[in-house]
Amino acid sequence: MQRGPLHLTYCTNVHPGESLAELLDVLRGPVADVKARVAPSVPFGLGLRLGNTATAALLRAPAALLDLTEACIEEGLYVFTVNGFPYGDFAAESVKAAVYDPGWLDPERVAYTLRLARVLSRLPGPARRTISTVAGGFRPTTDDAAARARIGAHLLEAAEGLRTLADETGVSIRLCLEPEPWTTLETTDDAIAFFADHLDAPTTAEHLGLCYDCCHQAVHFEDPAASVRALVDAGVPIGKVQVSSALHLAQPADADARAALAAFNEPRYLHQVVARARDGRLLRAMDLPDLPWDSAEWRDAEAWRCHFHVPIWWAGEGPLGTTRADWQAAVRAVVDAGACSHLEVETYTWHVLPAAEQAALEGGDLVACVDAELRALLAVIGA
Repeated sequence: MQRGPLHLTYCTNVHPGESLAELLDVLRGPVADVKARVAPSVPFGLGLRLGNTATAALLRAPAALLDLTEACIEEGLYVFTVNGFPYGDFAAESVKAAVYDPGWLDPERVAYTLRLARVLSRLPGPARRTISTVAGGFRPTTDDAAARARIGAHLLEAAEGLRTLADETGVSIRLCLEPEPWTTLETTDDAIAFFADHLDAPTTAEHLGLCYDCCHQAVHFEDPAASVRALVDAGVPIGKVQVSSALHLAQPADADARAALAAFNEPRYLHQVVARARDGRLLRAMDLPDLPWDSAEWRDAEAWRCHFHVPIWWAGEGPLGTTRADWQAAVRAVVDAGACSHLEVETYTWHVLPAAEQAALEGGDLVACVDAELRALLAVIGA
């Protein structure tokens, strides 16, 4: 939905489904229900998630693409952003580090992204749109100069393809790298350096930018306002903000607090953990099962944060809090700076939340939870 110059939505990756039939069911089912609650009389913008299976099928069958377009029109929907980060089945039993494959070292990531852009350009929506994507690839396999140079070259190739597509269709699409713990780019400083070294930000700004995920940056204990200001000052375009919240453990020495976090361990997604030591150093674990629970250094840390997207209005419970204040500060900084007009709530982990928390949040009703999230975002923008 649109509020002044801002487009607000939530990402449909919270609704499992890879096929075109499942996608149409999502649009006519839960998405329509959300729209009826938050935007009953105005068009509702979509943050669409399209993996490779659906994207390829849409391009093979023009009738299918027409069906998707007509479904959007019938339901009063338009598409201003697409989540192009997960290539494969995002609801598989175990996704983990495979979510980064293929990364930007692989030409197939370029090809998929341009296929996705072509689909996006044909859907109803504004003239300027965005696609979020993995920020390089899995860090352990991309953390060297040669890999970064190849990633940069592939991103420039994608930008050229997007420029050609804009000339053909009149739809300008910006590809937005999404830093995340354990990807090639993790922090704001990583992103600024990469854009300066490999992407020639001033000349590629129309088609290359950053997706600022509030959860991911909060996990690294970044100051949201300072982070946004640094990106703006460096000339790195913020094409899209994913409004999201992480878990925050303020008393890691407390056994009950650690047990509360351990309850969020589940087998589908990576849940990277960062601890801030009392001297300011950051300690890192790739996943909750890898956390050194018995480490004195970790237990003595000031706080732990975990990459587990939780509903943005939730403040946590008991000893386990959230980074709600961080996303609120980031959104205010972005809006005040006029730095970005695409805001997308992304709480894809609803179905893997611990059963007790899931039942307690809006009575376990996903549509009601998304409604509450969008209203929380609107309240911050209104403020």
